[in-house]
Amino acid sequence: MAKAEGMRGRVRTRSITLSSLRRRFFAAMFALGAAVSQAAPDGLYIGLDAAVDRQDFTYGKTVYTEEGLAAGQFTSAESDAAQTLPTVGVFGGYRWQLPGGKGLHVGAELDVAWHPNELEGHLQGTGHTWTDTWPEDWWLQRNLSYGVTFRLGGLLPRSDFNLYALAGVRRVHAEFTITETGCPGPDLRCPPTPLASFTDSVDRRLGAWMLGAGIERSLGERFSLQLEARLIDTRRDSWDRLFEGGVIIPSTISGRETGLALRLIRHLK
Repeated sequence: MAKAEGMRGRVRTRSITLSSLRRRFFAAMFALGAAVSQAAPDGLYIGLDAAVDRQDFTYGKTVYTEEGLAAGQFTSAESDAAQTLPTVGVFGGYRWQLPGGKGLHVGAELDVAWHPNELEGHLQGTGHTWTDTWPEDWWLQRNLSYGVTFRLGGLLPRSDFNLYALAGVRRVHAEFTITETGCPGPDLRCPPTPLASFTDSVDRRLGAWMLGAGIERSLGERFSLQLEARLIDTRRDSWDRLFEGGVIIPSTISGRETGLALRLIRHLK
């Protein structure tokens, strides 16, 4: 009898232990769910952005003559340049959780970015006479850009990672500089007249749209880290340069950027 009571006692002790383990397991699962939900909290946020972008731009120009024996004639040339350059920025936005409790959210964000390096290219040209497309070196310096993006995302099942997609528009303040080499006047012949170099610079305002996707990981209640891939397409921009002798030079610039950005977010809620 004593042995039977001892067995019942051991069985009862084991049952209590399993019940305690079940309670602890469900408590841990609830805590994990709470931690996961913190990957995309509601409210205001600010942050820092550091990116590396592959920039591919195309510059083109046409030399058109309205006067003299060459009236109505034109020559054209294009140049492509590609470099990998850094970008740094700051941003702020607001995020809303969608009803339904499945971790879906939408957000809107404003950002400002600085581009410390310039893109450099060379246009081969068609010749050095006054009506030719002269060879030239060119530089595109994007001093400042800003934009607005809209974001839609959701939590990955059984994880604390948040996936999202984004789309937006941007405005770029840029300076475009050229140094070209050609015959210094419409009535001169080169040779014997030596070629001359001319430098010109224009400020441009470029428009662009942006698409991308990213993954976010919570670093606690107030911080999160994002890794973001994005595509920025800069629309074609055009302007005219006027020279003596009825020469008009329509010029264009357009481009595309693909890159990765690392973003640190501080949630203000």
